Amino acid sequence: MFLHHYCILLLTLLTTLSLASSTTSSPFPCTGGSIYFTAHTVDSLLFQNPDVLHDLFVFKCVITVVFNADTGGEARNETRREELEYGLGRAYEIMSSASLRGSGGSVRNNTKIPLYKYDVAASPLLGLSNVQILFLRLPDSTYYGQGYRACREESLKMLYSAEISRITATDRAATYTIRDLKEIIATILRERRADDIHVLNYLASLSTGQDDYQLEHADRIMSAKLVMDVVKEEGIEGRVVAHGCDEVRNQGVNLNTPDYINKVNAFFEYAKYDPDMCQSVDECGERLSKAGTSIGGYNEGDYIYEFLKREYYVT
Repeated sequence: MFLHHYCILLLTLLTTLSLASSTTSSPFPCTGGSIYFTAHTVDSLLFQNPDVLHDLFVFKCVITVVFNADTGGEARNETRREELEYGLGRAYEIMSSASLRGSGGSVRNNTKIPLYKYDVAASPLLGLSNVQILFLRLPDSTYYGQGYRACREESLKMLYSAEISRITATDRAATYTIRDLKEIIATILRERRADDIHVLNYLASLSTGQDDYQLEHADRIMSAKLVMDVVKEEGIEGRVVAHGCDEVRNQGVNLNTPDYINKVNAFFEYAKYDPDMCQSVDECGERLSKAGTSIGGYNEGDYIYEFLKREYYVT
């Protein structure tokens, strides 16, 4: 009888431990280190680098969260989206010297992790247990925040300002309210417990309609404001680092030669998969020399030459 009760108790204990393990398991491979929140796929390479380079190089725990699918008006161009995401993974491998450590390489996204009540696309870099890139794949907007017709004119700016109540990912995998996005961000911040939280320029202002002047792309402003709202509402601990974006082209060059070379190498690895980007320093220089002459106005792709030489914080 005693043995029978003992076996039942042991079985109950093992079941409890198993359930506890499954409910407390984290979708993140590590904690501490840094989180980089970005709007577009290329943002961490242009505006948060060499910070991300330094973190990857010393094997810190790093997660990058990309809000937008970056496919413009091509709502369901899955090939383009996949190429951009893969290119970002390749750039991260270059920065982390993954090839020197015998990494298995990045993968084209076929992984999902549970966050809040959603399954979010994740790009694990094989052989790098400290690096993870998450993609929310929200539709991107024009510079001033207007949505594209192919995405039902939805944008992060319109969601944040309550002009729309929901936004649907370009792959149709999920539809989010502003509260849903905040819960996802809060889950990431709470479970990752990062020492440093990197965002884009949340201090920049959007155009009011009477005033044409706007320093940063609306997606970059809104993604950063959304993260900062959660940081304040949830009382998240950690050092917040805000990075200047489009407007840094007007600041002085401030990268030393080694950082510049490494930043350039990472960017051009990514650029192989993004046909909208210049593919060499010479081509970037040529595009800069013609910047401002097109009828379309400001085009960030014309200023890559300047972005690669700079990294600025905003306070």
